[in-house]
Amino acid sequence: MNATSSGHAAIQQCLQEEVSVMSSLADLLKQEQSALVESDIVQLNDFTQSKGQLVVKMTELEKKRNSFLSELGFNADIDGMQAYLQQADDAQAVAKQWDALLQLTGQAKEDNRTNGLLINRRLSLNQATLNLLQQNTNQAGSMYGPNGQSTVKSTPGKGYIAT
Repeated sequence: MNATSSGHAAIQQCLQEEVSVMSSLADLLKQEQSALVESDIVQLNDFTQSKGQLVVKMTELEKKRNSFLSELGFNADIDGMQAYLQQADDAQAVAKQWDALLQLTGQAKEDNRTNGLLINRRLSLNQATLNLLQQNTNQAGSMYGPNGQSTVKSTPGKGYIAT
């Protein structure tokens, strides 16, 4: 096996791993969406850690794939991958993996966008609730001064007793 064929095999292997990890990330984003709807804070915390690990793994795999592309004389980016697919002997098999990766990435991007909207909606509701509570606290708190005495002014008046 020469360097070129080992480079092709390395790219194909790397793409298989990327598809697997991206599939896991896309599934996790769907689960996160359900947890956001159900306000399951414990699961959301777990998902955040898992997402971080998967994103780190995806970044490592992308760098690895770009390195292999560079070793084969292609640009270390999406354009380089497209050029590689046009010239590779096993382009059909690799193209299927590449297309699967792009499709999963698009799905994950959309799910992440939706999750962001759900988070922002929840934050807005929480902020509105907090503002309402602060208003009520300020109104009640304004009845008493720093010395604990009532700040509500009462006007002394003459009391008349009607008989």
